[in-house]
Amino acid sequence: MDAFNEVFYQVIIILTFGFVIALFVWMPSKRDLRRLAARDAARDLGLRGQLERRCGETVTLVLDDMNAAVGAPELVGTLEDVDDEWVLVERAGAQEGARLVAVRLESIRALEEK
Repeated sequence: MDAFNEVFYQVIIILTFGFVIALFVWMPSKRDLRRLAARDAARDLGLRGQLERRCGETVTLVLDDMNAAVGAPELVGTLEDVDDEWVLVERAGAQEGARLVAVRLESIRALEEK
C-alpha cells in the first residue's frame, strides 16, 4: 500500500505541475490585455463618432443580442444622445407612444444605413 500511495502522490504532483505550466502559458499578459482594450476603445470611439454625427436622425442599430428593453436584435428610432457608455434612442411604439431606450455602446454591433 505504501508503494501505491507514493506513486499516486507523484502522479498528482506531476499533473499539478503540468496544469500550473499550462495556466502560465495560456494566461494573457498585461500587454495582451492592453492591446485588446485599446482595440475595443478605438472601435467604440469610431462608432461613437458615427452616432454623434447622426443625433436627431432616425437610425437602425444592430445589437449583439436580444435586449430586454427592445425585444429584438435591432433598434429603430430617433437618436437622442450619445455618451461615453450609453446611447439614448427614442423608439416609436404602436400602443404606448414614444419611449426612450438606453443601450450600452459596447452592445451595438453595427449601424445600418438606409
